[in-house]
Amino acid sequence: MPARTVTEGKTVGFGSSPCDLLERRVPHGLAVLASFQHKRSEMIVKNFEYLLALHREGHFGRAANSCNVSQPTLSAGIKQLEEDLDVEIVRHGRRYDGLTPEGERVLAWARKMHNDCNGLERELSALKRGLEGQFRFGVVAGTSVVASILSVALAERIPFLEQSISASQGASLLKALLAHEMDVALTYLEDVSEDDFDTHLLYRERVFLFQASKERLPRRVTWDHVVDMPLCILNSALPNGAQSQLARCSAKTIQTNTVNVLAAHVATGRYATVLPQSLVTYLVQIPHIQAVAVSGEGSHANVGFVAAKGGLKSTTSTALLEIVHAPELVAAIQEALGLHRQFQPDEG
Repeated sequence: MPARTVTEGKTVGFGSSPCDLLERRVPHGLAVLASFQHKRSEMIVKNFEYLLALHREGHFGRAANSCNVSQPTLSAGIKQLEEDLDVEIVRHGRRYDGLTPEGERVLAWARKMHNDCNGLERELSALKRGLEGQFRFGVVAGTSVVASILSVALAERIPFLEQSISASQGASLLKALLAHEMDVALTYLEDVSEDDFDTHLLYRERVFLFQASKERLPRRVTWDHVVDMPLCILNSALPNGAQSQLARCSAKTIQTNTVNVLAAHVATGRYATVLPQSLVTYLVQIPHIQAVAVSGEGSHANVGFVAAKGGLKSTTSTALLEIVHAPELVAAIQEALGLHRQFQPDEG
């Protein structure tokens, strides 16, 4: 009677060559294991999405609706996640009451995995059809002029890229980067720890005192002179070093987060302002506006790109870094940085 070989609980019949037997004997078990691991990974990713939705909505029912599943399905998914990781993620009670400390850590990893998956999809899509998808760009007020130059250049180079630009304080931008809620920020590098972020220096600029006056002002002043003047200050427009100097102001200071309000106060001639040189473009329509260089610690700043570790290596970020070194873009940034020279007092 012809021989029959048993392999993984199944029989291989007549006509099987040694190669056929070898191929069928081992891979079947491996295929089952690989299939199981793949399904398990899909479940973990899906359960991470449930956790992100629950944190975002703050309610099991609304979270389930946003995921297009039933509330029991979402609850079971989060329960399964707790069992898989062997920690309590959600504070259990009759209603959602937030996450445990362990749950906060799981949430941070869930965000990272979610953004990494989205980033991978964008990069694979970029390889097939060219760059597209979302690009979340953060700026401080002090870098808004150069940021707009970069944004326009990026849109022209990558027309299918969906840009969103958020302006905030430097600390808030860094927090958003670490939470993977933002891709790249343009901010002051002195305020950034290179242990936690990737950085790329773009330019260096100086802080100026801008004042409307018919009389010729000096070309340079010290911080001691500045802090004795009535000032209107634009929030998040200055690096920490300059803000520390302005904390010594003896005169009353008006704070605003609106450029129009700032310009209106400076136009009265009763208030001056302190801004990085690139923001003079917001003041050029004010009669008799003058740009006076400020001397002393905190009067210079390095500006550049910041991203979470590895973030500047993404396809979109790499494209952005290539764009900023193009001669035409370098010229546009230099023009913005040099505009203040038209308003500097003459040497006398």
